[in-house]
Amino acid sequence: MAVKNDVRNPNRPSSLVGALLDRAENTPGQLAYEFLRDDGGIEKVSYGELYARAADVAGRLPRGEDPVLLLCREGLDFVSALWGCLLSGSPAVPAFPPSHRTADRLRGILADLRPAAVVTDPEIGALLPDFDSPVLHPQPQGTVPPPLPVPATDSTAVIQYTSGSTSTPKGVLLSHGNLQHNVQSITSVFGLDEQSRSVCWLPPYHDMGLIGGLLTPLHVGFPMRLMSPAHFLKSPLSWLRQISELGVTATGGPNFAYDLCVRWARRHPVPDIDLSTWKVAFNGAEPVRRESLLAFAECFAGNGFRPEAFLPCYGLAEATLIVSGRHWSPADEGPVVNCGRCTAVDEAAVVAPERGTRLPDGTEGEIWLRGPSVTSGYWNREDDSLFGLLDGTRFLRTGDLGLMRDGELFVTGRSKDVLIQHGVNHHAHDVETAVVLDDPEVRPTAAAFMTDASEPEIVLVVERAPAKAADDEHMAARLRARVLERTGVRIGKVVLGPPRTVPKTTSGKVQRQLTKQRFLAGELTDAVVLGDSAGGTPADEALETFLAGMFAGVCEIADCGVDQSLAEIGGDSVRATEIAALVEDAMSLTVPVETVLSAGTPRRLATQLQNLWTKDGVDADEVARRLKKLQGDIIHD
Repeated sequence: MAVKNDVRNPNRPSSLVGALLDRAENTPGQLAYEFLRDDGGIEKVSYGELYARAADVAGRLPRGEDPVLLLCREGLDFVSALWGCLLSGSPAVPAFPPSHRTADRLRGILADLRPAAVVTDPEIGALLPDFDSPVLHPQPQGTVPPPLPVPATDSTAVIQYTSGSTSTPKGVLLSHGNLQHNVQSITSVFGLDEQSRSVCWLPPYHDMGLIGGLLTPLHVGFPMRLMSPAHFLKSPLSWLRQISELGVTATGGPNFAYDLCVRWARRHPVPDIDLSTWKVAFNGAEPVRRESLLAFAECFAGNGFRPEAFLPCYGLAEATLIVSGRHWSPADEGPVVNCGRCTAVDEAAVVAPERGTRLPDGTEGEIWLRGPSVTSGYWNREDDSLFGLLDGTRFLRTGDLGLMRDGELFVTGRSKDVLIQHGVNHHAHDVETAVVLDDPEVRPTAAAFMTDASEPEIVLVVERAPAKAADDEHMAARLRARVLERTGVRIGKVVLGPPRTVPKTTSGKVQRQLTKQRFLAGELTDAVVLGDSAGGTPADEALETFLAGMFAGVCEIADCGVDQSLAEIGGDSVRATEIAALVEDAMSLTVPVETVLSAGTPRRLATQLQNLWTKDGVDADEVARRLKKLQGDIIHD
């Protein structure tokens, strides 16, 4: 096929755009991407079709180098829109489609970005706030673009907004050169080639799903099967089933994904799946726990999984994606997992940040990096804290803690003010702001931090307002729900204290690490333990009690009242997905995740589910019969 771009056809593409053009020209019928729909159907696109769809998008984008916001759902339309931006030279800005939970973040991105255009699905476009940018749809319109110059290596290709920031999001600038260097590094560390096979459920709006899941496979030349994160969360073993069916050699995710698979396998029979082809099981985006690796390896050893397939890696958006990675062995000693040599950068140093000097081997300090994958900075803002000088050379200050041992990196902790939950970064300031904003019952002072236990949790310390006598349990439940609704963060322990519980510097800044030290030393008020807030006679006690048990079991608490909300007991969207899947499996009836989230409590969920099931021809008597049978099966077991 003919490709209308000003580019020569080298044997080995020197850029991602060059790789797409080369594959569309030479192997147009070869499979590029697949998307596994939730109903089991599979959509496919070849290199030739992908180029045609991407060129169609590129031909409709405004000319220039102004950013384009991508608000498409996971799938081939998103892939086409992304490659359309890369072809056109317009920086792509992937972002989660709007929802009640992401609305504030989206408004912040729009205010910071002022995009030249927005590419989105028609049904999403109707939900967008008013703004001046034109709205385009990714579906082909028959547009034939003029010849497009290949973007320069130093021009901006992608702006990655950091995943946790809501009120003041920061867009990391990544050039075409940054992307090319990093996908080459991923290819080398993972040992990928054209015979590799992969499946990816990671969101394409963040670095791991975007660069690792979408850009790297096309660079190397192997097909990628995509599935939605919701598909994985609702049935984690569906990911493993895809690995078995496709003979996948390389796939992975954050640490929590492996924990979720193990939890699911302990509740359900493990299907007859073969994991023996899985050679690279990468684990990144949050601290890698040795216990998680051992548990997963033991759980799925009978399915052919080998623990040596694990490849813990370290990276961050400001370094494009990967920094280091190394295959793991159960024989590796110590609780801190070795993340290997930092081959994706020119130099990695462990530094005493307060002095700006190198630290010797084995000494913990802040990780600093320099090299071709490192960002030039943030969109539309200066940040003096992002870079530092070491021996007269500029380095990226990651804010992460680690140590070097014989040239290999051991990451000991994340940035002190970043909270990582389910692979997503959340800024402590955002969590604290969500708590104290417009709440007369608390003082405008709070501290959020993450514990370093084998099962890390986020702790929130809040100061009560003087003369306020609100019930502790009620206040803690309300604060948990507020944080979850505004930020998506699931709070573990809530500590309520009098004024001056949270220490500050002389300039008035919250001292989160000192607060954490005092909490761990038992010098702060004990965490509030929520009680049962249920009351009244349930309309359908059996169903409500069953659902309350599901809420408690999934959220790992002793019990849950029928009127307690999921947010109150520390639940989040991941837990809601688990509840939906478990109830659906137990009852053999449809349980939409959206219903669990909207209902919130076991009592309301029971009412909404019974109404839904009645419409499907399953009345209350049949539901009661199924519950009775289920209880009998449990007693029999």
